[in-house]
Amino acid sequence: MQEQARAILRHNDRGGYTVPTAGLYPFQWNWDASVTALGWMTFDPARAWEELRWLFKGQWRGGPNDGFLAQIHFHVPSDTYFPGPDEWGTDGASGTEQIGTRTSSISQPPLHASIVRWMWERGTGPDQDAAVGGLCESAVRELLPRLVAHHLWWYRTRDPQRTGLVVNIHPWESGMDNSPAWDAPLSRVPRTTRPYERRDLGHVDASMRPSREFYDRMVYLMDFNRAQRFEPEALLRLCPYQVHDIGIISILQRASRDLVHLCQTFGLVAEAAQIAARVELTQRAVQALWSDRWQQYVSRDAGTGELLEVPCSAGLLAAYAGFENDAGPTVRAWLAETPFGLPSTRSTCSGFEPLRYWRGPVWQHINMLIARGLADQGHGALAQEVRTRSEQLFARGGFSEYYDPLSGKGLGGKSFSWTAATYLHWIAS
Repeated sequence: MQEQARAILRHNDRGGYTVPTAGLYPFQWNWDASVTALGWMTFDPARAWEELRWLFKGQWRGGPNDGFLAQIHFHVPSDTYFPGPDEWGTDGASGTEQIGTRTSSISQPPLHASIVRWMWERGTGPDQDAAVGGLCESAVRELLPRLVAHHLWWYRTRDPQRTGLVVNIHPWESGMDNSPAWDAPLSRVPRTTRPYERRDLGHVDASMRPSREFYDRMVYLMDFNRAQRFEPEALLRLCPYQVHDIGIISILQRASRDLVHLCQTFGLVAEAAQIAARVELTQRAVQALWSDRWQQYVSRDAGTGELLEVPCSAGLLAAYAGFENDAGPTVRAWLAETPFGLPSTRSTCSGFEPLRYWRGPVWQHINMLIARGLADQGHGALAQEVRTRSEQLFARGGFSEYYDPLSGKGLGGKSFSWTAATYLHWIAS
């Protein structure tokens, strides 16, 4: 399977960046790129760092969104995906004129600093030669200022009051698009009345994809963002969808810890202190997202202040983030309910749908991050159990986009880049 996984990355390579899968996702996605770089790193370090360089070519510079890194980077045209670059309307937005890459107007979970640290540590390890080590050192120095700028964008524009909890303004920004956790806050978002044509259903069966009603609200929010000219202050004041997303908060927290370590190592002392102060704020504030009912962290409606009492795998990332509450008992309970790893929504939740995108299926890269967090908390055997079940799932369902947690069947797109990369980094290595 190792050679098959490598072949998938090569097949999806577009000369510096990797598409998630041909047709369904023909561009470079934000957090996909980070996971994919981990896979490249196992057999082609130079190509791994190139993946991140291409991603950061699209980082906005200057203006109120300085440091912003978009969800989608449209390096070349394609008509197989909606919404394409014209729909987002970011051309000419402040900070985009100078980058030369068309992008969407929302971000995604900022995995990058953690991935950069893992790649650097792998490339400078005792089993690597000096040339690879030098390559990694140079790449980290190049990327560090951009990583800092991106984290400061999150803190400056999505938590200007320094509450410790950043705000997500679009479900697509969560990366966990149609999670049932978003159903309640989305109910206040109008459905668009303008025409549009989805392209995803030409690639994947509708039973595995979000509903039309969900897409109508996604398009409304996309158009709303454009109408506000992407101004952060206006979005936080007026956007009808605002959520304290435990997935983004957890991934940002871990990435900020890793970024502090990198900044300290490479001499960016002031930047390290600035990010560390935000880490401390979040470490205290996140306890407000604890659910006694589910014994895990959950998201919160930032508009009403109500906890979104839906147990999602995003909440199991708290151990990965370094938050205090013990994740072990809850993960054990989840594993007792589904045979093939940790689903995106707990199977005992009323919103669980085993086939439909983020409403139930297993995503391997999330299980990898959860296992890493469990190991960090001292649950080595439990982390190994998650890994073992994931290995069984790879063998049963191949390198699919996601998987049925009850049958192990592969779902969504096929020959999927970040799934293959997760296998290479986590299982084959």
